[in-house]
Amino acid sequence: MYEIGDVPRFIVFVRIFLGKGFQVKLFRIFAIAALAMVSSSSVQAAVVLSNMGPNGVTDTSENTNTNIMDDSLLAVGFKTGSVAQQLDWVSLVAKNENPGTKFVQIFSNNAGNPGSSIHSSTGTAVGGKNVYQFNFSGVTLAANTTYWVLPQSGLDWYVHAVNAAPTAQNGSGFTYQGSRYAEEGDWFASGFNYTLGVSTTSDEPPPPGPVPEPALTSLLCLSGIALIRRRMKK
Repeated sequence: MYEIGDVPRFIVFVRIFLGKGFQVKLFRIFAIAALAMVSSSSVQAAVVLSNMGPNGVTDTSENTNTNIMDDSLLAVGFKTGSVAQQLDWVSLVAKNENPGTKFVQIFSNNAGNPGSSIHSSTGTAVGGKNVYQFNFSGVTLAANTTYWVLPQSGLDWYVHAVNAAPTAQNGSGFTYQGSRYAEEGDWFASGFNYTLGVSTTSDEPPPPGPVPEPALTSLLCLSGIALIRRRMKK
């Protein structure tokens, strides 16, 4: 009904009307559209690990907290997924007995314990108990690598209300590595799961999905109409 032999009538009509350059012109339109789609989806910002809700900034704490001191540090670890990420921010529920600016540091991994400090957030004003977000800039997290989050001393870090561990979000592949506390330079396992949200930006686009047939048909029709109009104006 809609085909002449094996060729749709619409394609036959456009080929005759536009001449031999039709295929080249249509290819260019599809190429430009494809590039635009890839460009718009190539940067993906999302929460990748959280026990503070899908948005990573929901207060899911209880009243239990641990005071972080210079000689009694506290750390929570995570392992990245299969794609390198740009670290955007880390959130936690905390309070500061002496309100002021505080930082969160990212430490390397050393045999299952925090190693050395490799990145530091910008300062965030911390006062009473609340959700606080600590922003990072220019920090690349390598793929399949363990890192540790260490809040600055002076903060009280709150435990999750039901001691639930942070879990991967948005298919990130991140895994929680537990919490550790340090006394006199030695690290020990902690039985507490502290509130934590981690958000990153990935430079790698998500796997391409199937293109819905109606969308493809609409694009073909619109492309043909645009070319016909340009042809008629010449």
